[in-house]
Amino acid sequence: MSMKQVFIFYFLISHVLCVCGQNNKTVAINAANARTLNLSEIAGKVTPIALERSGLIKNVFLTNDYLFVASVSSVVQYDLSGKFIREIDCSSHVTYNVAGDTVRRELYVPVGDKIKCYDFFGNYKREYSLNSSSLYCLYHKGIIWVQSHQFQSDKSSINIISKVNLSTGEIITLPFEVKYDPVQIENGPLVGIGASGCLSLYNDEVVVSFDRDNTLYKIQQDKVIPFVRWNMNPPAKSNDIVHRRAHGFIGEYLFINYPCNDLFYIYLENIKTGKKHHVSNLVDDIFNSNGNAQIHSTNQEGYCYFIKERNEIKGNSVGNIPLKNGPIIFIIQTK
Repeated sequence: MSMKQVFIFYFLISHVLCVCGQNNKTVAINAANARTLNLSEIAGKVTPIALERSGLIKNVFLTNDYLFVASVSSVVQYDLSGKFIREIDCSSHVTYNVAGDTVRRELYVPVGDKIKCYDFFGNYKREYSLNSSSLYCLYHKGIIWVQSHQFQSDKSSINIISKVNLSTGEIITLPFEVKYDPVQIENGPLVGIGASGCLSLYNDEVVVSFDRDNTLYKIQQDKVIPFVRWNMNPPAKSNDIVHRRAHGFIGEYLFINYPCNDLFYIYLENIKTGKKHHVSNLVDDIFNSNGNAQIHSTNQEGYCYFIKERNEIKGNSVGNIPLKNGPIIFIIQTK
């Protein structure tokens, strides 16, 4: 074998090992390392939107013109000044989030065993029926990706992933499922609890997570591939059954939300730079709002948000934005 052939051989082997290493990244998380983090260290831009109305906020979807808020059984639409525009009645319980396509100007809302579609003026357009109860959805390149679950007779639950082709209306369930056993509540019965999930984007690929799993999966050519795992010290207790829907990516940041000793922490790692943050408390040092800035994914690449009530804001404005009757949503664009 010539020196050139040897070089090419070792280059290929190194490339394969590098790719495999990326596909099997393992993260060690120790709550003892958690510290206070200033918001300015991860935020490139923060935009506060003071809402006119109060109400439950499950998740938000942002466009260049509107903010859509998933609520109990509706989606509430605001302009970017926080002015109320309309409430879109979804006729049933909205599972968690609202996703959308800013080109088609369509919203996609998981409601029961369906994904309901509305335009940006609140008009119902169509719906897609699933064979399981929807949890979370994400729009990406003409496809609605859906996490859903089915409860079994033994009180276990099966979580599955489906995709809806918007051009053809075809719905395909991927050959992948995660089974969760029922949970023994302290001094109580076995309870069937399905894992909630989150879908996000990284490197133009769909990333899947479940709140009761310490693994992130990516979807490549309809194959669900584990590529990030994490170990926690101390391990999560069996009774930590709080649904956070927070694992995934926010821009370049790997984002893991985890419980320890009845408190919640976050782990952030910039995949591009390798910088890691073990966070016990995220402090808003930009607008100086009170309390922990508990961030949530919008499932839009590079964005997350946190919510503050009026009593957590000093004075009657946020920067030069006057407060209104409702809470304030801080939209973060990460560095």
